[in-house]
Amino acid sequence: MNQQNVRQWVNHGPDLGLLKMTEQLGSELAKGSGGKLTTSQIRQVFTKLKAIEAKGFDLSEQRLAFMMLKPFLAYASGRDSRNEALKTFKNTMTWGIDAVLEGDSETETQRFNHFCKLFEAVLAYHRAHGGK
Repeated sequence: MNQQNVRQWVNHGPDLGLLKMTEQLGSELAKGSGGKLTTSQIRQVFTKLKAIEAKGFDLSEQRLAFMMLKPFLAYASGRDSRNEALKTFKNTMTWGIDAVLEGDSETETQRFNHFCKLFEAVLAYHRAHGGK
């Protein structure tokens, strides 16, 4: 899944082609030859994301918390710099965060909700393909 695909999902929501790419990404993250992404690594970010979603993304402090996921992902990736799956996950989610924040403010909450669905799909497919 490349940056353009991530932006398409965040801006317009999923379609069958994007879901198929997300399944491939989940499989790659679970079975990667350059390291695997663990469920706990995903869950750390997912927990933060769901807390933001529950409190309401449109609040400025939650928007800030969402922005701070980028350095959190960078830190996690830097701690395990040889893990290519973690780098791929960080890049994919960073592209998504950027896509949410870079658009017009009128549709930002909708883009955030689309990003949440992307994250949930990656998590589900990672688990379905044996991610532990």
